[in-house]
Amino acid sequence: MSSKIVELKVDGMTCNGCASNINRFLEKKGLEQVSVNFSTGEVRFVDDHSGLTIEEIKAGINKLGFQVISGTDDHAKPFWTLEKKLIISVIFTLPLLLHHLTMSVGLHWLHPLNNPWLQFALTVPVYLIGFFHFGKSSWAAIKNGNTHMDVLIFIGSTAAFIYSILGTIWGEADYIFYETAAMIITLVLVGNWLEHRSVQQTTTAIAELGSLQVAKAQKIMPSGTVITIDKDDIEIHDQLQVNEGDKIPTDGKIFSGHALIDESMLTGESVPVEKRQGDAVFGGSIIVDGNLKIQVTEIGRNTLLSQMIELVKTAQQDKPAIQRLADKISGVFVPMVLIIALLTFLLSYFVFGIIFQKALMNSIAVLVISCPCAMGLATPTAVM
Repeated sequence: MSSKIVELKVDGMTCNGCASNINRFLEKKGLEQVSVNFSTGEVRFVDDHSGLTIEEIKAGINKLGFQVISGTDDHAKPFWTLEKKLIISVIFTLPLLLHHLTMSVGLHWLHPLNNPWLQFALTVPVYLIGFFHFGKSSWAAIKNGNTHMDVLIFIGSTAAFIYSILGTIWGEADYIFYETAAMIITLVLVGNWLEHRSVQQTTTAIAELGSLQVAKAQKIMPSGTVITIDKDDIEIHDQLQVNEGDKIPTDGKIFSGHALIDESMLTGESVPVEKRQGDAVFGGSIIVDGNLKIQVTEIGRNTLLSQMIELVKTAQQDKPAIQRLADKISGVFVPMVLIIALLTFLLSYFVFGIIFQKALMNSIAVLVISCPCAMGLATPTAVM
């Protein structure tokens, strides 16, 4: 493989944890400059030394539970979107949160919610959403020898849910924290939604820039005949005919004609610029008045418009320092929390003689307290 940038479209990514799994897998395979965007489904990398074929890379991504799709695939928007997950989670979590807050100040407006089984019924839909949303990326991370924020969220919410179920069965009101399990999932979904929105705004800008590119060009043959060719078939030194009202297909230099050209896509200036023989023109600009014959000087990724799009993509996909720090912390934090939780149970039961029920609750409490739901919300907010 050459050192050019490779781009793939991947279906099935629902969160940053999914993107992190693919990123870690590709880096372990020796690929460089890896960039994975879960909102757009775009995976980009440079392969100089891995010795892998594109098919082997695609197969590896598919084994993680995702699907590499081609640009020609009919890729419809999934029904079960992040927004729908968040709305359902908020609907079921809000009564639990209000009950918890009112009880904290001695009010009993939501007396029916004192029934732990009703709390359980409200928590189940939220937990199932979190189980499948964060569980998929968590399992893929563990198989890949990796840990990240989603693993922490999954463990924390599951621990709180199990903690509460056991408290309900044993009749221990002090062990019932259904609102905690629901809030962990809902808050992190809010964080994911905020991050998703911020990425979508940048993606819209990329799409608007991409819409300036043309699919066809009018090529002047040596005989003087003008034929229509695809944009990808344009070559350096080709001569193109561009008429009034047309978009200029690619960067070039005028060798015949003069025209007024709208270059607002580049400069933001709405007043057309007059161009004559010998002047440079840029792909995506529009001829307002006149006709030109141009000689191609740049094609593909080397055109000014393509470089603008590339800069926006790079800015979108670069992780801020706070996000890189959070990823590093979570990579160490998860194993440490699991070890501490296990030690808590072993020491409580075998060393201090605490009964099994209490020792188990102490261990689960460590997992619940350690769940970084605040970080799961704060990091995407800071990124946004």
